[in-house]
Amino acid sequence: MSEMIAWGDESVQRQGGIPPTYYVGVCICGLEEDEIRRQLLAPIRKNVPKLHWRDMTPTEKRRSIPVVESLSLPHIVAAAAPLDNIKPDRARRKCLERLLPELEQRYGVTRLVLESREASQDERDLVCVRGLRSRGFIHQLRVDFAPGASDARLWIPDQVLGAIGDAKRGDEDYSGLIASVHMLDVDLSDQ
Repeated sequence: MSEMIAWGDESVQRQGGIPPTYYVGVCICGLEEDEIRRQLLAPIRKNVPKLHWRDMTPTEKRRSIPVVESLSLPHIVAAAAPLDNIKPDRARRKCLERLLPELEQRYGVTRLVLESREASQDERDLVCVRGLRSRGFIHQLRVDFAPGASDARLWIPDQVLGAIGDAKRGDEDYSGLIASVHMLDVDLSDQ
């Protein structure tokens, strides 16, 4: 049986008059890294070490999303809100608690590669994963970390999360892409 790999990133939306929300998004992608890198960099017409939504111009964003859509990948996003009085690490943990069982049970994902953050933050994620495993919420799913510049497949969820944030603020209409995203709501109001 071949390995089913998901690639993940995070985003925190706190601006633009929308409810503050913590997102963890993934795409399930078995395509080769160099092909993804080539396709994602082609429309922005410059060579950068890492494609990051917040560093892109509006024109580059509008060119990027059709490329992401053309890949026809499954996108799954956990959205935790409201963030009032909730620490980002708690919101992230709640997103992972909702997302990981879904990836393993519904999509058959065997490995999740998250964009690495600080070593202590990655370790906290692994503590969460071990907790989910010990409570029987996940069984075989392995979680690894990689720097964002090291693998272009990590750029895909960055683009999706950026498009969701821009659309929620009314900056752009990315409804075609957003309609294809499986959204998992995480209610933090009782936390």
